[in-house]
Parts: sequence; C-alpha cells; structure tokens
Amino acid sequence: MAESEQLLTALTTEHFTLQGARQQTMSESSARASVFVFSISSALVALGFIGQVSELGDAFYVFALTVLPTIYVLGCTTFVRLVECGAEDFRYGLAINRIRHYYKEVAGERADLFLLSGHDDGVGVFENMGLSAESRSPLFAFSTAVAVIDGVVGGAAAALAAGYLLDFPLALATALGAVTALASVTAWLRYAAGLLERGAEVEPLFPTPAAPPGRGD
Repeated sequence: MAESEQLLTALTTEHFTLQGARQQTMSESSARASVFVFSISSALVALGFIGQVSELGDAFYVFALTVLPTIYVLGCTTFVRLVECGAEDFRYGLAINRIRHYYKEVAGERADLFLLSGHDDGVGVFENMGLSAESRSPLFAFSTAVAVIDGVVGGAAAALAAGYLLDFPLALATALGAVTALASVTAWLRYAAGLLERGAEVEPLFPTPAAPPGRGD
C-alpha cells in the first residue's frame, strides 16, 4: 500500500473516532443536564410538601437549607462539565476540519462536492454549524442556562439562610439572594470563557481566509 493510501486510511479512521467522541460529549451533556433539571424539579416538589406539612416551620427551613445547597453544588459540577464537553467538542471539530482539508486536497477539482469547511480554526468550526463567529454568543449556550438556574438556587438558599438563621428582614434577605445569584452566574460565566479560550488554543494549519475588503457591508 502506498504511503498516501496509508495516510488516507489512518485519517479516515481518526475522522470516525473523532465523530464518535463528539457524539459522546453531546450525550454526556444531555444526560448531566437532565439529571440536574430533574433534581431541581424533585426538590421543588418535596419543598412544597414539606411546606404544607410543617406550615413553613423549622422542618421546612432545615430541609430547604439542606437540599438547596446540595442542588447548588450539583449545578456547579454540572455546569463545569458542560463547559468542558463544549471545549472538547470544539477541539474535535478543529481536528475533523483539518482532516477534511486533506480530503479536499485529494479530491482536487472535485473538492466543491464537500459542503462543509476544511478550515481548522474557530471560524471554520462555526461555519460548519451554520453559525457566524462574529454574531455567535455563548449566552445562548445550554451551559449558560444551567448557570442561571443554579444561580437562582444559590440565591434562594442564601436568602433563606439570611432570613431564618440571621433574622434578616424580607427585603434585605431578598436583596442578598439576588446579589448572590448574580455573583454566582457572573463568576461561572467568566470561568467558562477562560476554559473555552484555553481549549481553543490550537495553531491552525488551514485558517479561514480573510474576507475581501467591502464584503458583508
């Protein structure tokens, strides 16, 4: 077998492996997010029952201040893993695009039959998703939704703790909860941005060509 044929076989195998890895990251992300949302739903139902039985007495607050921080920690670990899966998926996309570029070189004049990009940079990966790298915002990622929900859980736990343990008035406890939720979301989003930036640190061999002057105006 010629060297070029051996390389093509190796790259085809690698391409298949990378596609499987991308599918696995998506499956793991969906499973973890589902567990988190289901846990919140179950906790809210349980809180409702405890609240009715105890008439918002000590039993309710003890239960809430036990369950809500636990759910918050679960949300933190879920968010971190979702971001890690996103970084892994992005890196796999870069690797697949690099292999696809070789396929296009082999195809020669018939490279136009390949619809997806063969550029191994962020623009090329987003282009294959039908997204614009300039207009794409991480705020619409599902991991961000998890961070927001988790922040609300953490804020609620802080407000309950301030009202029950420290005897804060309702307005002050609510304000403390809102600040806690906002701080939690902001901190996790900053963490996610840093993690994704580090995950994208791959020197492209086939970067997307710069748009000609005047294009897109």
